[in-house]
Amino acid sequence: MSDAIPTSKDVVAHLNERFAARGLPYRIEHIAVLPYVNPMWMSNWDVPQLAGAPEQDIIEEELREARWRFPQVLEEWWPS
Repeated sequence: MSDAIPTSKDVVAHLNERFAARGLPYRIEHIAVLPYVNPMWMSNWDVPQLAGAPEQDIIEEELREARWRFPQVLEEWWPS
């Protein structure tokens, strides 16, 4: 039996936890997920909400770690 594919909710929760731990003021509401999973790609999601944030070095480090942990995810709407 294989593990379930994580959802966008898992990534949002992980990133928000990591940003809080690093003292960053950002909280993600949702991520952009491609409509399909392809095991040949490193990741099928992105966080355009953070594109203009000034702490890009820290944010990129956290995104790299999250993409390694959650390379392929399924879309699941995050309640507002």
